[in-house]
This record gives sequence, structure tokens and C-alpha cells, in this order.
Amino acid sequence: MSDGSVDLSIAIVGYNTRALILDCLRSVFESTLTTRFEVIVVDNDSKDATVEAIRTSYPKVHIIVNRENRGFSTGVNQALAVSAGRYLLMLNSDTRVRGQALDRMVGCLDGDPEIGAVGCKQWTGDGQLYQSCFPFPSIRDHLIHASFLRKCGPAWREVLAARQAIDCTKSQDVDWINGACLMVRTDLMRACGGLDEGYFMYFEDVDLCRVFHRRGYRIRHLADADIVHLIGRSGERDRTRLNLVWEFSRIRYVEKHFPLFKRWIMKTWIALGAVVRLIGAISRRRSTVNDRSLDMYVSVVRRLWHGGQSVLLGLVWTRSNKG
Repeated sequence: MSDGSVDLSIAIVGYNTRALILDCLRSVFESTLTTRFEVIVVDNDSKDATVEAIRTSYPKVHIIVNRENRGFSTGVNQALAVSAGRYLLMLNSDTRVRGQALDRMVGCLDGDPEIGAVGCKQWTGDGQLYQSCFPFPSIRDHLIHASFLRKCGPAWREVLAARQAIDCTKSQDVDWINGACLMVRTDLMRACGGLDEGYFMYFEDVDLCRVFHRRGYRIRHLADADIVHLIGRSGERDRTRLNLVWEFSRIRYVEKHFPLFKRWIMKTWIALGAVVRLIGAISRRRSTVNDRSLDMYVSVVRRLWHGGQSVLLGLVWTRSNKG
């Protein structure tokens, strides 16, 4: 528990990302100059000697070793349970901290007790500003980003998406910030029960920010602090599996936060999309059909109407790991 001797606990959840996580740790130790911090790495059963490498290069880092991949939300909660800092930072293994970003984020929370969480600017590996803060998801958002609109009306989609975009070059209050680099008040997060572990990965950050808002706290985007986010590098190995995880998390978020009528619209929309993609996959030449993609579409439809998220996801995750 926090006793005031540590300002910041940094939680990094890793899964077979040894090189990335070592670079991330180096950036943290090199850039964080005034903040008293600890680092807690939660390793989700990596097979690439991640744990041994961290113990050799950073012996002061606290490592929690899981014997299975328990997901991002559970991993963060494990770190939260042993954290000593006044604040907790969720930090992706595929990030690099720049300047004194973490010092400035700590200063932001110190300076305004009404701010429950703070994030910063994120740059891609090729130097592009990455959109990291957003309005809360709505039916319109999901329509704008639907695959058919990207194909049939790309110009219209770009116009609609631009209207929704937040200017990340300006410090401002926002609805939510992605969890690649999100600093929260430890006591507040504990009071909220940590991350919802029903999200294996994805949507847990927007869910948490919504909970903070409901408790009367603000979410702050800080433009004078930044990190590099190597988008997707920590989860690029199996896109089919990750797409399924994203879909299940999206469904959970809709069921948890959308009112009944909008929930029905969204679930119908998601189901139609999955059915269309399933029919398209089946109608293609047999040699091009990916059985795991078919599994994904079927699993999404089953999840929408019959529930059982943890069971279905566990089965597909296990199958994909064996494949």
C-alpha cells in the first residue's frame, strides 16, 4: 500500500517482448529524474527469457511471474496489489519515455486533485503524432470506423473521423486516454476495484476512465510530455487472435455501458459484420480460407447471443497458442 515514500509505481505487463521491454525500462530509468519510482513487471508466461533478462539488467525491478497468459487487465491489477506509489502508471512494453515525461505527469496530478488520470502525447516510431485521447465510444464512432465504410466511402469516412479527432498538441481535459501510457491515482483506482478483468485486453482503459468520470474526476491529456509508442509491436504476432480479443472486449463494453436500445443496435451491427465476413470467407476458394478466421467470426456471433466470453475466449486463445 502507498506510504508516501514512493511517488510512482510503474506497471508493465509483458508477453514475449524481451527486447522491447528492456528498451522501455532503459528509457524509464534514463528519463525519470525527480520522481521517486518503482517498476513492477508482470510477465504473462513469456517463452523468450524475458524474466531472466530483466533480472540480469535491472535487478531492482519487481517481477511477478505468471504461469499462463492472464491478460493485460489482470496483470495491471496484480501490480496494483503490491504497488507502493501514490500514483500508478500503466505503461506498454512497446513504449519509450522521452524527456521528463513521467516527472511532468506526476506534477500534473500533484497540482490538481480533481484530475484522476493523466496521459501524454504519443509519437509513432516514424515520428508521426499518434491519436491517444478520444471521446467516449458511441454508435456513430463504430459506424465511422466500420470496414465497409473504409472500402465504400473512404472520403466520407475521413471527413467524419476528422470531426471526431482531438487535437493532441494541446493540453486539455478529454473523455479517455489509451492505456499505453496512463497514470492514475492509486487510491482512486483501488477504490474502483482496479481494471475490469472481464476485458482480457482492449477497452479496459476507456472503461476505467468512464468509471473515474462517474466519480467526479477529470481525465487530462498533457501536451508538454511525450513518449514513443511503437504501435502494435507488443502484439503483432497473431492478428486473428487479437482481433477476436478486441471484438469480445468491444461487446463487453457495449453491454456494460450502452443503454438497452443502443446496446441492441450495436450488437446487431457487430453480428451482421461478423456474418458478412464469415460468408465472404466461406465463399472464397477453399485454399484461401483461414480456419482460425472462421473460428473468430463464429465465436463473435456466439458471444453476442449466448454469452460465455471467458469460456469462448479461453478456448480460442489456447487453440491459437497451439497453432
